Amino acid sequence: MLLLFILNFQLTMASLIAFKKDHAHSMVQGIMNSSYTQVDKSLRPMLDGLEVKDMSFTAIDNNKDIICSGGIIPLWKGVYEGWVMASQLSFKHPITSAKVIKQGLHFLVDKFDVVRLQTAVKKDFATGKKFAEWLGMTLEGEMPKYQNEQDYLRYARIYK
Repeated sequence: MLLLFILNFQLTMASLIAFKKDHAHSMVQGIMNSSYTQVDKSLRPMLDGLEVKDMSFTAIDNNKDIICSGGIIPLWKGVYEGWVMASQLSFKHPITSAKVIKQGLHFLVDKFDVVRLQTAVKKDFATGKKFAEWLGMTLEGEMPKYQNEQDYLRYARIYK
């Protein structure tokens, strides 16, 4: 199903491919779009868990360079953790990046009958908070010392 979505989602500036853990590792090793989203070396093994069959995607440009990736991870029935990663190229293709993530997440929400989609955003990452809200998520509260003793915010969207 995700493959069908990917095949039908050809943009002028980008194409979707199935997400692979190597995409995440490439992004955190230097092509992430913000120091706010850098991943501590001790947490990088966790990136491998983002590759969930049919639940994640990557947008690439015509040169096959990564623009952004996104997906969902099942927690339990109807509840999923959403995630997004963006490379420096997302600044070059901001509208494409935003559309890819929004449409990709909506496709996954419909396909997997998501009731609740939640995500964590670093408390001082203004762009991340704005993006979560643009995706229709609501701020639920603070998560002090969530990761690397840094404060995060919990955003969620209820679909049903």
